[in-house]
Amino acid sequence: MVALLAVTAANLSFAKDKKADNSTPGAPGEVYVHVMPQEAYVWVDDKPMTHRSSILHLPPGDHKIAVYNYGYEPQVHNVSVVSGQYQAVDAQLKRVDSKVSGPWGRIQIERAPAKALVFLNGTAPEFFVGHVDEMNNEIFSTQQLIVPVGTHQVHILANKTLQEIWSGPVEVKENERVIVYTTREPNEQLVYKKWPEGAKLNSVARFEAGTASATIAVAPVKGKIVADRQDIKCNEPVKVHWESTDAAQTTVKANDQPVADAASGEINAQPKQTTKYEFRAAGPGGIVTSDATVNVDTAVKTSITPATPETRYVKVGDKVEEQGSTDLKWSATNASSVTIDPIGTVSGTDGTQTVQPAPQRTNPGPVDETVTYKITATNDCGGSDTSTASVHVTGSIGPEQVAAAEPPPELPQTASPLPMLALLGFAFAGAGAMLRRKRIV
Repeated sequence: MVALLAVTAANLSFAKDKKADNSTPGAPGEVYVHVMPQEAYVWVDDKPMTHRSSILHLPPGDHKIAVYNYGYEPQVHNVSVVSGQYQAVDAQLKRVDSKVSGPWGRIQIERAPAKALVFLNGTAPEFFVGHVDEMNNEIFSTQQLIVPVGTHQVHILANKTLQEIWSGPVEVKENERVIVYTTREPNEQLVYKKWPEGAKLNSVARFEAGTASATIAVAPVKGKIVADRQDIKCNEPVKVHWESTDAAQTTVKANDQPVADAASGEINAQPKQTTKYEFRAAGPGGIVTSDATVNVDTAVKTSITPATPETRYVKVGDKVEEQGSTDLKWSATNASSVTIDPIGTVSGTDGTQTVQPAPQRTNPGPVDETVTYKITATNDCGGSDTSTASVHVTGSIGPEQVAAAEPPPELPQTASPLPMLALLGFAFAGAGAMLRRKRIV
């Protein structure tokens, strides 16, 4: 191993110092990719290219170089390739220290190209677990793929082209070795044998490799989603939390609509209808689904009641001489908007409103009417409800009263006028006699 590291270091130094000989415009550039561990596989622009450290001849332009090895954290390097020039990429992957525990079984692949790529439960690079040469030998050395118990979709694809060589569901049984013969008839491709070594294992590193030996232990995928409340009313908040381990791809959906894709996270929601939150976590170790349903009560309930069912109304001409009032007690549960006709919009979900009912008639006569008040409440979830309250109005409407004309003042009581007239007659007669005497004299 020391000699291998020395050779690798020398190659990397050589790669860094070397200058490309081809300087023709449009010619490829050279990128030396040094990987550690040496079993890692190199992808370029999402296509597998080569196993182990290699020199890549790439066209000019920007490229994404990704390095994968199960049991290690992948690395992605963005490089800009210049025609005829040379550069190096050092991809020393960081080991995932946690080990894997059972129950488990083993998958052995036979009659497939040694360099073919093996994927579990998906074909993206994150589902890559190794190549056939790391899991196809049982006789001379240990080359084994250890997998959690359960059914896994196995994909064996040609390196570089990703052409399918073999794929299908494989049931992994506890402490058994399933051998996949890719070229046999379909009903003869899976052969099960006892694997007593599995029962002796406690925990295994995710990846170990030696001279002509390799052990790849795939960790089971775990995942769960929970809601802090199962039953809410419209517009009430709910907190949805999910988490997973060893998943390559995760999806959170709300009523089949994607809302998140992080491996772990939390959302604060106000669902408008009953909502099923589903979490799917997929990785080489399996596919796990979990769900949590939040029931949303969209129903609105209203009530309205008068404190007194009857009031008085009296009007004479243009003047209202008596107008009674009453208090309307109302409530609206699970509502965001409340109106009372003919009052208008009111705030809150309950309260008391003072009203003075008035009749519709305007002409004189007795009043005997019913005034109706209607409450309507709605919410953002489509719920609505109405209720009514009636107040009986009695009284009267009379014409304007006109004041009567005042009578003439009465004369004082006096004696009969005849004596007065007689006296006046005597007076005038005496005056006349005196005038006649003067004329004679």
